[in-house]
Amino acid sequence: SRSRHTIIHINTEADLKHGFKVAKVLSPWVIVEAELTGSVHRATVIGGKVAGVLRRDPPQVIGDGTHTVRELLDIENKNPLRNGEIFHQIEDGPDADAELKRQNLTRESVPALGRFVPLNQKVGRSSGASNADVTAETHPDNMKVFEQVAVALDNEPLVGIDFIIADIAKSWKDQPGTGVIECNSLPFIDLHHAPMTGQVRNTAGALWDIVLPASRQA
Repeated sequence: SRSRHTIIHINTEADLKHGFKVAKVLSPWVIVEAELTGSVHRATVIGGKVAGVLRRDPPQVIGDGTHTVRELLDIENKNPLRNGEIFHQIEDGPDADAELKRQNLTRESVPALGRFVPLNQKVGRSSGASNADVTAETHPDNMKVFEQVAVALDNEPLVGIDFIIADIAKSWKDQPGTGVIECNSLPFIDLHHAPMTGQVRNTAGALWDIVLPASRQA
């Protein structure tokens, strides 16, 4: 459902009731889970091997110690990449209001240099989210667990794993609050072909190689 059924940062009974109602719109079942810590990553495993790992960032601005949140948002929305067909401008509406309130900020606040200020809970590109290829910096322990997930799913040939971890370059074993939140049988492999930053990964080619192995170039 592209995260339309999910609600995070549940701290009160009112938050819980709201999350329950949102989930029930799309599903007869509701799952309540502990909230993990870190960024959402998408690891795509094809034919038992990790084809690419992306960090999926929610719509956000990054403080420079000078500009207000409002000004940073205006600057980011002028990014040429946000005026094409892949990435969208960050919306300034109720979701941004809620996230700023949660962080004790307003649009006139001046975030410190390097501070990440999320403006939405979602990590889908349609909401103004961005992503970055982090395959090369992913710790070997994390690569191993992604491939083990595919094995646990009866050696599923294609699986998109949504994984929350604070630092993908460090082992999941050393980071409490880390874990798999979802596995997708029909993941958007195009995410790896057009990251906002980082290297393009030919996930379509990797999938084609297992569908028609004879087509592989020698």
